[in-house]
Amino acid sequence: MDYTKQNSLSMKAKSRYNSDCSVKGVVKNFIKIKKDASVSKPISSGSSIADKSLVTKIPVVGSIVKRLNQSSMVGAYIAHGINAYKESCINRKKK
Repeated sequence: MDYTKQNSLSMKAKSRYNSDCSVKGVVKNFIKIKKDASVSKPISSGSSIADKSLVTKIPVVGSIVKRLNQSSMVGAYIAHGINAYKESCINRKKK
């Protein structure tokens, strides 16, 4: 049995993401990464009904909470986009 061949095959990292550097491939990786690493809202009461009533009954506080939650989601989407691009295009060159 040739152990060098077996080790070289097992040393290659298999990625769950595709190596397609087209827009379609990057979008598919983005969707997979978004599902894997979902980000929860940093400011939440834990109840969607309470969150909606906060926005409608106290609009000033509700708008501040909404903006803070959106800013963290935008940061998460940017990070997911960077990771999707790296998985699609940069890691393809290593394989």
